[in-house]
Amino acid sequence: MSKTTPRRRPLVAALTGAAALAMVAASAGGPASATDDEHVAQATRTTVFTRGEGGYHTFRIPALVEATDGTLLAFAQAKVDGPGDLGESDVVVKRSTDGGSTWGAMQVLAGGGSDDQWANAVPVVDATTGRIVLSMNYIDADADGEDVECGRAAATTYIQHSDDHGASWSDLVDITDMLNPGNWRRVSAGPGHGIQLTQGEHAGRLVIPGRHTYVEAGQTCTDSTGAGGHVRYSDDGGLSWQIGAVDEQGNPDLRPNEVSAVELADGRLYLNARDQGDTAGHRVDTTSSDGGETFDEPYDAVNGVVTSTIQGSVTRLPATAANPDRVILSVTNHPTAREKLTLWSSFDSGETWEPSYEVYDGPSAYSDLAVLDERRGNREVGVLFEGGERFYPGDQELTYHHDIYFTRVPERLLDVPTPPPAVTPDVAGDHDATISGTPGIVAGRFGRGLSLAGDYAELPLTDELSFGSEPFTAATWFRTDYLGNNQAILYAHDRFGPRWWIQVEPNSGNVIRAQISTDKGSTRTLTALGDFVDNEWHHVALVRDVDGVVLYVDGQVAATGASIGTGSVSAGARTGIRVGARVDGINAQFVGAIDEVWLFDTALTAEQVADLAATNSVQGATPVTHLPMKQITRQP
Repeated sequence: MSKTTPRRRPLVAALTGAAALAMVAASAGGPASATDDEHVAQATRTTVFTRGEGGYHTFRIPALVEATDGTLLAFAQAKVDGPGDLGESDVVVKRSTDGGSTWGAMQVLAGGGSDDQWANAVPVVDATTGRIVLSMNYIDADADGEDVECGRAAATTYIQHSDDHGASWSDLVDITDMLNPGNWRRVSAGPGHGIQLTQGEHAGRLVIPGRHTYVEAGQTCTDSTGAGGHVRYSDDGGLSWQIGAVDEQGNPDLRPNEVSAVELADGRLYLNARDQGDTAGHRVDTTSSDGGETFDEPYDAVNGVVTSTIQGSVTRLPATAANPDRVILSVTNHPTAREKLTLWSSFDSGETWEPSYEVYDGPSAYSDLAVLDERRGNREVGVLFEGGERFYPGDQELTYHHDIYFTRVPERLLDVPTPPPAVTPDVAGDHDATISGTPGIVAGRFGRGLSLAGDYAELPLTDELSFGSEPFTAATWFRTDYLGNNQAILYAHDRFGPRWWIQVEPNSGNVIRAQISTDKGSTRTLTALGDFVDNEWHHVALVRDVDGVVLYVDGQVAATGASIGTGSVSAGARTGIRVGARVDGINAQFVGAIDEVWLFDTALTAEQVADLAATNSVQGATPVTHLPMKQITRQP
């Protein structure tokens, strides 16, 4: 039932401005990114799906398998109107017969003209027969998020299969009744690939990990935090399926979500899941010693991985005479941001982890893994992942799912150390800011500054820079004429929790806006009216004092607010302070130049702020950080 008919609705291309293009060109003249030259030279990347292709808006949720004849299959959720979780989407696939160098025409496997959502493609290869079994979810077009969470439109599970390595596919079969005990609400598999067990009494079993939600006692479906993990398996080549292991802890701080599985060297099943709760690293895991029929222990926090709240994938490189057994996890390497997709390695079957190889240092999100060419002994790790460039002029969509890329990583590169990051020095303390991207060095307000366009500098999370409930001052100079999106100048700690930030907002009339939010629920938002997207240098300072909050522009008071109380702006922070982007990713990118970033753990007076704007110096106050933004160096 597969077909290649493209969507009827074209994606409208965004207009771009000459100033934006010029800024991108200027930013390209900076230092090399933190990705090692050897990595770049030997791990090639191809684009499999790109935004707007075939009339679809965005392609998301990749899954990757290698068929028994060596053909690679890349699956995705093709979203019609936008990248959000719900909404009309199809399941599509592309095939590669040359190891991922080129990809064939897109096949639409499910959807293809209906208004419904087809999602979460999970392929699993039966190595005995060569059959590829594909699981996916279906949600009716009229369902909203509450309908799904309350079970009024629970996701329906379908399977289909291919006996010719993905060239053609069978009709879809509804297997929902095999998989839902009746009290589960949102039920889904993967995403990513499933596996076939190769050892023990259950050798040959097909395994697909999953997750579900349920309503806890005393709660309603709209406020329940009940989240569980499960395993679904088939012992007849994918014709019938049943639920095996189930974990339902009822713990709001540990909520397994999207999950991936791999068979360990000793035959156990290892499952690694996104945590939607509050574990430090946002990952949880468990094992099964009976082929997925029961869990050995409840899900628990993963040791050694710190990432954002995001899906990940696991696979395994078995031991050889030259290399130890290695379990591999692909997930982003940042506590809050969807970027820096990294392969992590475990040499003790998932007990501990260490970062091994940075696949992509830019915006990146969901991923899936496959061990390639294992039968021929030249092992590589195939990585299919969501990603994008740091900046697309005129495009206000998030960049981390602009495209779906494929990369082959040779096994030898997993032990090549990633070079230390580039930094811009802190001349007041020990808080050098890590550089991401390739910012250019340009004329600044005082000497030189940095030009940014999807690049940023990030200060570390330290006690000195976590101002808590105490007074503080944050100040800098900026210049921009880019009108494409609201732009983060300084952004601290969190997108939704305790935080503070300063932005220039073309979408709101070119104003400057600042916000302070605390862990006690208090928020103050200050707005400086005027046209500050004029390609002129402007000084901005945000001050929190016991008596109130003040926003200064060009040395003058621009807006004030009442005291925000005793709440903390950094409680529970997972990350530090960014210059030129939000902390949740390369989002709200600043496009222009920034110079002279100052941070104080005191509230500067109006006179001190005016002096700082005029002379780039302050009498009577000692900064905790001063980034002149004049140079970029490589840490030893």
